[in-house]
Amino acid sequence: MEVIITLLFVIPTLLFGYWLYQRPTSLWTGFYFLYFLGGLTVIFFLVLEKFNRTIAIIIAVPAALILVATALFGIYAMIIALFWNERVLLKHERLSLGNLLPLILATGLILLEILLFLIGNKINNEWILKAFGFINLSALYFMLLFMLYTLTSILYNLFPITYKVDYIIILGAGLNKDKVTPLLAARIEAGVKLYYKQVKKWQHHPTIILSGGQGSDELISESLAMKHYIDDKNYQINNLYLEEQSTTTRENLLYSQQVACKKDAITGFQNKKVVVASNNYHLLRAGKIAKELDLNIRGTGAKTRLYYLPTAFIREYIGYLVMSKRMHIIMIICLFGISLLPFLLTLLINLIK
Repeated sequence: MEVIITLLFVIPTLLFGYWLYQRPTSLWTGFYFLYFLGGLTVIFFLVLEKFNRTIAIIIAVPAALILVATALFGIYAMIIALFWNERVLLKHERLSLGNLLPLILATGLILLEILLFLIGNKINNEWILKAFGFINLSALYFMLLFMLYTLTSILYNLFPITYKVDYIIILGAGLNKDKVTPLLAARIEAGVKLYYKQVKKWQHHPTIILSGGQGSDELISESLAMKHYIDDKNYQINNLYLEEQSTTTRENLLYSQQVACKKDAITGFQNKKVVVASNNYHLLRAGKIAKELDLNIRGTGAKTRLYYLPTAFIREYIGYLVMSKRMHIIMIICLFGISLLPFLLTLLINLIK
């Protein structure tokens, strides 16, 4: 029993704890959370079985059936949910390529299922079967990656800020001429909320940096529009800096650091406690970009309307794939090799004979 507890509880707890605190933006955080949760579940049923086997079976059987049903029919439920989400989304948002992502993904999944059926039942050509095996493996890889990305994003959002913060960077977003949009307003509110929590708990006043340049269709910079919003709301912020040059998240972080260095005579954010305020779906990718810049940054997430979350997460996931494309290209090459492995082994055996 001690060996089981070590394998299923102690080891996953240590791994998950390390990645959560030290490498929170890594997708391994989501993976080790699943390991931790799975181990905890197995131990729960083992202990319960020792006390009352009947109750353990009554709980375990429905849980197993749900897992099997999810594995068999989960993709169909996802397709239906994506079509429903697209319908709701287009009632509230304008028609654009980005807002069509749920429809595109649902259509792609349907085509994949049709190919599965046709090739599995109608095709006997070995090379076509090998090619489709590779496509299927690649699809499973990207689905697993999306699950881990979503799970890691949730964990990153849930991590509490329980220490004094030096800087709160509120990331800009598009304006409506010279006014902040509801999406940007939510980011500002998240940053200001954290500021007042710091004041209330520790009588500590972090510096807020409003970060965002001026887009081609905007009358003023996003940072200035955010300042006007804060002034209109009569929020009392002791130290408020504006960063008005950035156009991307990477530039938000780099240029905000430059502003802080200039204003406060610091050498950088490396030894500072910095929190980024953005929408909940965007926090993980912002954290990953910060990690690439050697900045250890946490995030506070603004809530997003539920109907918009699937589209937002899909878009962020695509952004993550582009960021780490080299690793994924290597993985696809490896999967291609795996799909050809049985054929190559058969060929090798025939040559030896």
